Amino acid sequence: MTHIDLANSVSEGTLRRAVDAAPDAILIVETSGVIAFANNMAQEMFGYMAAELIGLPVELLVPDAFRDTHAALRAEYSAMPRTRYMGAGLDLRCRHRNGNEFPVEISLSPLEGAQHRYVIAVVRDLTERRRLAAELMQANEELVVADDRERIARDLHDTVIQRLFAVGLSLQGALVSSADLKTTDRIERAIDEIDGTIRDIRSAIFSLHARRLPTSGPREDVLATCREAGRALGFEPTVTFDGLVDTEMTPELHQNLLPTLREALSNVTKHAQATRVLVHVAINDDELRLQVADNGVGIRKVANGGLGIASITERALGLGGSCVIAPGKTGGTVVEWRVPLPR
Repeated sequence: MTHIDLANSVSEGTLRRAVDAAPDAILIVETSGVIAFANNMAQEMFGYMAAELIGLPVELLVPDAFRDTHAALRAEYSAMPRTRYMGAGLDLRCRHRNGNEFPVEISLSPLEGAQHRYVIAVVRDLTERRRLAAELMQANEELVVADDRERIARDLHDTVIQRLFAVGLSLQGALVSSADLKTTDRIERAIDEIDGTIRDIRSAIFSLHARRLPTSGPREDVLATCREAGRALGFEPTVTFDGLVDTEMTPELHQNLLPTLREALSNVTKHAQATRVLVHVAINDDELRLQVADNGVGIRKVANGGLGIASITERALGLGGSCVIAPGKTGGTVVEWRVPLPR
């Protein structure tokens, strides 16, 4: 079948259905500015029934501040009609019936009728496209920030910490050869200060690594968080799971679990001087349980939400749960964080 045969075989009803199925709003406007036709998408885009649009001035769909300008541009186009994009490079906007404005892209084409001349305006709503573009830009910016954090963390670990270690070793050597008690005491305090500074830097490195884009699920997020903590601790925590962690954990619990784990591990980095950390995540029909246990120096007294991690307890209480921080059975500290599953 030739193109001519195909064109002659298409009924008016078929053409109308095709126009109504178009993903863009299609308006046919008389040179006077009166709307003569509107498809279904125009109805959805502008908030008017298609039959309501017919007979209305097209300026009704233009923001108030631009109506006079639009009328002048429309008259100019009518004097020299041609197929083109309207306002290429400009920020064009249309107006919904409710008064909301939205960005658009418009193409114009002249149409000769039996008695009148018309303009076909194809209007595309750019709201979703711009939202996606903004999200992509934000994601790119976050990647740039993540790369900067990685570089800073690497420099801190490879340069600053190594230099502090070297200074500490030199002081250790001076301590052996020192016979003056006052000098020895000052050297020991300096070594303690260096050790504390190294722990603080490792905690900062952990925080730098922790602020990344989210991963695929709770289990992977927990493992990634522990891997990040390993860089600050100097060793990687041992992680175990119990139950259907990925499938049974709700988004709200997931969002609260990760910062809780990060704060608990950060606390170990700052205070515990540990050489081993055990992380256990369990989920059952009734509750989510997180346990972080270390073999460090321990705590002086049993505390709920102490040691600079009161927010862990507050987060548990906000979810109807509890948090207990206590000495381990064989030393160190155990953080036990429990929250009920939503019913």
